[in-house]
Amino acid sequence: MGKLVETLEVGGMHCAACAARIEKVVKRQDGVIDASVNLALERATIVYEPHTVDLGIVMGRIEKMGYSVRQAVSEKGGADPDGMRAQMELFLFSAVLCIPFLLLMLQMMGVNVTPHVFNNLWVQLALASQIQFIAGWSFYAGALQSIKDRMANMDVLVALGTTSAYFMGVYMMLNGNPHVYFETSAVIITLVRLGKVLELKAKSRTSEALKKLASLNVKFAHRWNQGKWEDVLVEQLSVGDTVLVKPGEKIPLDGQILSGESNVDESMLTGEILPVPKQPGDSVFGATINHSGSLKIRIDRVGRDTALGHIIQLVEEAQTSKAPVQRLADTICAFFVPAVLGVALVTFTVWYFALLPGMTTSLHTAIMNATAVLVTACPCPLGLATPTAILVATGKAAEYGVFFKGGESLETLGRKGVCLLDKTGTITQGKPKVQEVHVIPNPYIHSKTDLLVLAASAEIHSEHPIAKVIVDACPDRSLFEAHHVTSYPGFGVTAIIQSHKVTIGSFRFLDDQGIPTDHVHSRGIAWEERGITVVGIAIDHRIVGMMGVADPIKDSSVDAVKQLKRLGMQVMILTGDNETTAHVMAQKVGIREVYANVSPEDKVKIVRHFRNNGRHVVMVGDGVNDAPSLAAANVGIALGTGADVSVEAADVALIGTDLEGVVRAIKLSRATIRNIRQSLFWALAYNVVGIPAASCGLLNPMLAGAAMAFSSVLVVTNALRLKRVRL
Repeated sequence: MGKLVETLEVGGMHCAACAARIEKVVKRQDGVIDASVNLALERATIVYEPHTVDLGIVMGRIEKMGYSVRQAVSEKGGADPDGMRAQMELFLFSAVLCIPFLLLMLQMMGVNVTPHVFNNLWVQLALASQIQFIAGWSFYAGALQSIKDRMANMDVLVALGTTSAYFMGVYMMLNGNPHVYFETSAVIITLVRLGKVLELKAKSRTSEALKKLASLNVKFAHRWNQGKWEDVLVEQLSVGDTVLVKPGEKIPLDGQILSGESNVDESMLTGEILPVPKQPGDSVFGATINHSGSLKIRIDRVGRDTALGHIIQLVEEAQTSKAPVQRLADTICAFFVPAVLGVALVTFTVWYFALLPGMTTSLHTAIMNATAVLVTACPCPLGLATPTAILVATGKAAEYGVFFKGGESLETLGRKGVCLLDKTGTITQGKPKVQEVHVIPNPYIHSKTDLLVLAASAEIHSEHPIAKVIVDACPDRSLFEAHHVTSYPGFGVTAIIQSHKVTIGSFRFLDDQGIPTDHVHSRGIAWEERGITVVGIAIDHRIVGMMGVADPIKDSSVDAVKQLKRLGMQVMILTGDNETTAHVMAQKVGIREVYANVSPEDKVKIVRHFRNNGRHVVMVGDGVNDAPSLAAANVGIALGTGADVSVEAADVALIGTDLEGVVRAIKLSRATIRNIRQSLFWALAYNVVGIPAASCGLLNPMLAGAAMAFSSVLVVTNALRLKRVRL
């Protein structure tokens, strides 16, 4: 028997270190070929030899590490709603009990609004104990697990800082000293709890892309069975089945047309805004929309083998390969925690055994100074620097219609690198319009308005998208009555209007109808070189005019591209459109490098090519076909008017349609990074000065607590400066 692939749902992971640890342990098992843990989807994919590996034993090893595990029962993944509810309940529990301590802090600043009962130290102890050992219990568990793994993370810092502050408060209270530190531990735990809730919400939204993709699938299909049509679930279809797809319905699965002609909207796969003409022998894809005629289709691919199934796989793989950014604070803490413990231990030892040996106050002084070191080194400033800046920055971004799905995307977006722009709906408006109208001298048509009315009179009977564009462009004027209208899907239309034969379509169609177009070919070629689709209009086999249909560039695109370049980004176009149109649009907006005629798979390959070469990649798009590349990029940005799945797959969503939102997002990201680094610098500078002072006995716990509070206020105040950033 060959290798098997099994997907497990893993709960309880807090950070990238958790995912890395699970991968390491599972890969050590005999018979396991490979293991990959997806933190965002909370899934572990294991490739193993079934005759060697007992999957139950592997799952047992994961459980022994402190995580929950079970075999995956769906393909949606994402954060556990029960886990989200539990985190929210712990935060609310902690936040409510923390209110009296916030009132006490106001009282210390001269604002006395605190009920008298909360001045009682025993009441404070009761409230702080519940926050410390109920709301904060998971930090103890996480710190213990981190120590077992020989790592130092924020759980260790939180547990260390809050415990030192809490028990110092108990010590001071029992010795009759009113200066306790319960508010320090209570506020820290509450703020970190809030961060956990925000983290889980971001993780939950990450998996929504897969849910949106899955929702595109059709639920029912009309299958031919034993001489009659029957409605069945799509899951019941098999390769070789024949299905009927009526106008307006979605095609259930990938297959080949047996009979019928129609226009099929494949924009969710290709990004092309115009539906594609289809006839017998052509391939069609599941979840695309049949616009006009009925189609009989033979099913060729089902399940994960379909084009949509493949896109879902691409999104999953891209999300799996997206490693979370290692927090600068966590890196600092990895060295900071053991250093602080060492300093506190040395402080106690020196004061107790060397400086004050045998004196009655030696134990008290040694404990006070060692505790002052721990309180001084409380991680509140370090812990506040990143989340506070991110909270302020995301609020500022929302004012401009820019929504970051997590702190990671806000932190990484501002890096210089490659900015890949989809064309249709991103650089252009995504809505074709009649941009050119030219009347050729003739005895019937005397103005552009006459030409539009004549064309609309015939095209109103056609279901082709260009026909709709022409009808929409027609001025508010009565149309002519058209008879014997014949539509040629993908080419044009003919009709009898006021006893004259009117022919409308491409120059190729007019040539096939025997209508000479040589004398206007140069104008048509000039239009095409500008990315315009040419439509000719003839009366009684004589061309009388022509129209140009194109997708206009957004007014803001040119300036936005200039600003992106000034920000140090290398801007390129990545589109499924043809070479001519893509290069024309690129020239108009000032972009030199273009990737045209690319499929969703090709887009992902291009993104990965740049990433593999060490480039930071920002991808901007709005279609379903952009979802895999948005997920594969370092940062994916989806326009708010785009498909839901592209918005969910991206890291940043713009509620507007302009690329100016991308510029604003990058500027805000860079401002936020500067702000975080400033806060971390001052938090560390405070510790560099404060810890030696505390160890030398120059800073008692009360002053240490005040200094710690001041450093926290400094960090928060610095973060609030982001509200005044000009974008």
